[in-house]
Amino acid sequence: MRYTIEDYDTNGFLKPTLWLWLGWILLAKAWIVFIVASASRDLSVKLLTLIYPINNSLYVGLLVGLPVVMIAWSMGLRKPERKWLSTLLSKGWQLTVLSVMVQFGLTLYHLSLTYWAFNCSDALTLLGLMWFLLFLLQSSRTKDTFRTPNIK
Repeated sequence: MRYTIEDYDTNGFLKPTLWLWLGWILLAKAWIVFIVASASRDLSVKLLTLIYPINNSLYVGLLVGLPVVMIAWSMGLRKPERKWLSTLLSKGWQLTVLSVMVQFGLTLYHLSLTYWAFNCSDALTLLGLMWFLLFLLQSSRTKDTFRTPNIK
């Protein structure tokens, strides 16, 4: 046994680590900003223009973050009798890596539109994305999280 019994949920699936959850939150930041901006009606326009100064970048961020939101939501729905969901989630690692790379490219594109002017938000996003990509590529636990166990 590679992991402790506490690392598995009641259905025998390996639970996502805290670092994987934090990486998913980073990838879903457009959804978080959208929800917070929707909740605060008075400050919504100011908040959205502060975080997403280019008009369409929020919509692109929502589109890129949607698969990650769906993966994170589906992790709690895994059960042995839902083999179709386990089959879909087995591609979750590859989809998460792809989302990181697309988000990285979008952040670089955003920087190119601002003529590579330093922005603390973009710098922290790039740093977080680089760290998360390295984490995804190096962590065998993360890869095992998306595997379907042999449950009889």
